[in-house]
Amino acid sequence: GSFGIYGGLTCVLAEELTRESIFNALKNRRCYGTTGPRMALRFEANGHPMGSVVETPDTVQIRAKVIGAAPMEALMLYKGREAVKTVRPDAFDSMDDSSRIRIRWEGARIRGRARRATWNGSITVKGNRIDKALTYAFDSPVDGITNLDSRSVKFNSNTTGDTDGIDLYLEKNGKGVLSFDSLMGRCETNIAELGDQPVIYEFGGLGLNVTIQRYPETTEETTLSLEYQAATGPGRAGPYFVKAIQEDGHMAWSSPIFIR
Repeated sequence: GSFGIYGGLTCVLAEELTRESIFNALKNRRCYGTTGPRMALRFEANGHPMGSVVETPDTVQIRAKVIGAAPMEALMLYKGREAVKTVRPDAFDSMDDSSRIRIRWEGARIRGRARRATWNGSITVKGNRIDKALTYAFDSPVDGITNLDSRSVKFNSNTTGDTDGIDLYLEKNGKGVLSFDSLMGRCETNIAELGDQPVIYEFGGLGLNVTIQRYPETTEETTLSLEYQAATGPGRAGPYFVKAIQEDGHMAWSSPIFIR
């Protein structure tokens, strides 16, 4: 067997490079994780760092900032499982002129062993031509594009809960029909009907799905910042945390701040 994804990294926000300081930071949840890259992430509420418990009757000012190791896609603030605010680079404000389409698939078959999902298949475009195709978030050299021509892309891919994908650069913007055909399922979408929001097709299992979306032709911003005012009071307490996503699919998650 083999591992399905890369190992991640943990950043510990210790005051000193000593064993005592590092373990004190871990004990107080002053740490965040990434899927591998060395992203810089700051997250605070009323000046208290990630991992803190903030008790106040007043509105809480939340601030977050990420500096990516590659161009950024999004910085998202969650309250529990709900995303309450998302910030994206300016390039995502209007994608009408972009000929770039991102197709990504993710998930696992089951929990535990034998969870690997094999997606081997193809993406076909009718009524348009493919100028270029680039892989997105593939983890293994065994997977990737196996054949490419102006009408279709063939690929091998396995996921174990992670995401793989392909970016297509088309000859004509907003034209044609895109078909995704894999061992895990099939779907089809009219490219002209794609808007700013992605289209998601569910295939069961543990989060097995395919997402098709317009994507900016180029992205350059490596820094994103976010501000949010969290209300307090009965029924409004909860853990807040941030998630950062790079254009290449790598991610980072902060430890939560508990607001009461």
